[in-house]
Amino acid sequence: MGSCMESCSGGLSRVKVVEVHKMASSVQLSREALCDGLDHLALQQLRLMDQLIRYNMMLEERMRSGYFLLSKTRYSMGTSAVSSLQLPSPDSETESLTGVKTSPVVLEDYKGDIMYHRVDISFKDPMTPLPEDKGEESCEESEEKDEQKIRKRMNYSTKQRSLDDENSETEKLSKTPKKSSRKYVNRDPIRWFSPLPQQTLRQAQQDFKSSVSLLAECATVQSKLRTVNKEYRRLQEIKTKLDFEDKEE
Repeated sequence: MGSCMESCSGGLSRVKVVEVHKMASSVQLSREALCDGLDHLALQQLRLMDQLIRYNMMLEERMRSGYFLLSKTRYSMGTSAVSSLQLPSPDSETESLTGVKTSPVVLEDYKGDIMYHRVDISFKDPMTPLPEDKGEESCEESEEKDEQKIRKRMNYSTKQRSLDDENSETEKLSKTPKKSSRKYVNRDPIRWFSPLPQQTLRQAQQDFKSSVSLLAECATVQSKLRTVNKEYRRLQEIKTKLDFEDKEE
């Protein structure tokens, strides 16, 4: 009995030692994974901050160029030609030609379902079609019916050759496509200041459009940077807890 008890106690001690070694190895692996994740996130923070600084510098350059070209346009056209007086009143209905869309995106090059918001800018075509007038369509249809009646009367009074010629002509007319009489209106905001805008005003508009696109890029990078910072703080708290538990042991 004594030998059996000794063998059983020895087996249990071996099992405990193996479990302790497994726990130590798992803690070590989790600690290594935490350190790797923290290093990766720290490098990503540096890259994002550098990218954000470059975007801000480009934005400052574009805005400076746009305001400089706008001042040149005011100097040549007059201060009253390019001012807030040409802007539409708050009561008037104006359609925005710029659309903003945000979509959640998974953080790339990282193991985990971490989301940030990407901001996209879209510019609409300023040439918009006007709604067709139904009254004009009804007038055109009545005119076509009158022309058909006149052709039928002429066919009855003429000979067979004239009938064949007219039939061939009507077939040709029916085959030719009709030109669309739909009208378009230019809703470009640059037309608020001049029907024939100068080149400097057009260049200023392009600079301000690129500034809007850069603002969207800055917003995307800032959202990504906030997400990375939040994940870095979370991993840092886990690591400090593990270090505190090791010190207590």
